[in-house]
Amino acid sequence: MTDTSALQDLDAALGREYIIVREVPQAAGFNTFAAKSGSDSANVEIKTISLDLAGGSSPVSEAELAARRLQHPNVVPLLQAGASGNTFYWISPDVDARTLRSRLSRGGKMDVRDSLTVLRDVSAGLTHAHLHGVVHGGLTPDSILLSGGSALVSDLGIAEAFTAMRRAHVSGRMTTPTGGEPVRYASPEQANGGKADTRSDVYSWGVIAYELLSGRHPFAGRTTPRDMMLAHSDEDPPPFQQAQAEVPAGVTRLIMRCLSKDPSKRPETARGILDVMTREMLVPDPEPPAGSGQKAVIILMILALVVMGVIAWMGMRA
Repeated sequence: MTDTSALQDLDAALGREYIIVREVPQAAGFNTFAAKSGSDSANVEIKTISLDLAGGSSPVSEAELAARRLQHPNVVPLLQAGASGNTFYWISPDVDARTLRSRLSRGGKMDVRDSLTVLRDVSAGLTHAHLHGVVHGGLTPDSILLSGGSALVSDLGIAEAFTAMRRAHVSGRMTTPTGGEPVRYASPEQANGGKADTRSDVYSWGVIAYELLSGRHPFAGRTTPRDMMLAHSDEDPPPFQQAQAEVPAGVTRLIMRCLSKDPSKRPETARGILDVMTREMLVPDPEPPAGSGQKAVIILMILALVVMGVIAWMGMRA
C-alpha cells in the first residue's frame, strides 16, 4: 500500500529533482520507491521511514550523512538523504540486482563457492566502510545485492535508522512482515539497547554466513522479535554443521568467532573477516599423485648412478 504522507513529504523535499515512478514492494520494513533523476533521467531508489519511529526527529544529521558517503565496488553509494515533514529518506542508484533474501527465497540454498564469494564481497564492502568510520548497523540479506556475479552492500550510513526500526519492531509499534529483518541479524549489544559498532556488523555478517552455508538461521524457530533478541543476547548458537565438505574449516571457525556474545572475542572490524576469507578461498596446490614421491627418489638414484658411471669412465680414459 502506498504511503501517501511519505509521497507528499518526498515531493516537498525533492520537487522536480527526482520524479517518483512507482512504489516498489516493501523490503526490510522500508517504504521504497523507484524514481528518476530530473536532470539526467538516471534511475534511483528512494527509501523512507516515518520519523515517528525515530522519536520525531531525523535520526542522522546532514553533516553525518555527508561524511558517510562511500565509493567502493562492493558498496551501493548513498546519493542523498534528509528529512521532510514526518519522513526520513535516502536515495541510492538503482542497481540491476536482486537481494540475497530474494535469491534465497526463490532458489533455496546457494552453491558453496557462490556463497563464499558473496560473503567475501560483503566483507570487502564492510572493510572499506569500517576503514572510513562508517558502521552499517542493520546488515541483513535484504541489504545485500547480487549483481553480475558480485555482491554489494546497500543502506550503508544510516545505522540510526535501523536502530529506530529495531526498537519499534520489538515494542510492537512496527508489525510489517519483513520489518523484523534487522532484529533477526542484530548483535547481542544491539539486542540490549547498545550502540552498534564495527563488531556489531561482524556479528551480523556471522549470522548471515551461518544461515547461508548451513541452510539454517542460528536461532531458527524464534517466532517473535523479543524471543529473537533474547536468543541473540543469551543463547549460544548450535555448533556450525557444514552441510558440504567444500566449506573450508577456517571459514566455519571464523563464523563461530564472529557469533561470540563478547564483542572483544570477534574480529575488531570486517578487515579480520576479509583476510580470512581471502586466505581460505585461495585454491591450494594440487596434491601429488600417489607414489610420485617414491618415483622421484628412484629417478634421482638412477641419475646419480649414471653420473657416477660417466665419471668413472672418464677416469679410466685419463
